Amino acid sequence: MSYPFPLDVAELVQKQLATGEYVSEDEVLRDALRTLDAEREEWAALQTGLATLEEGNQGVSIEAAFDSIRAKHNIAADA
Repeated sequence: MSYPFPLDVAELVQKQLATGEYVSEDEVLRDALRTLDAEREEWAALQTGLATLEEGNQGVSIEAAFDSIRAKHNIAADA
């Protein structure tokens, strides 16, 4: 499916297609949106953790927080 992208976005999509990792604009968009969603979830989790620490609660270690995020998104520890 072809989308009427602004020129700057079309260039970014074409750059990703040129890597060979994606075969269509749809795949690029799906991956970009999934990545954006995951980053927003991770950012929200970090903000929650920082707020907890600022309130004087112990919270969890940064290692445990990242382990939890990796487990939730099936990301290898060495990624």
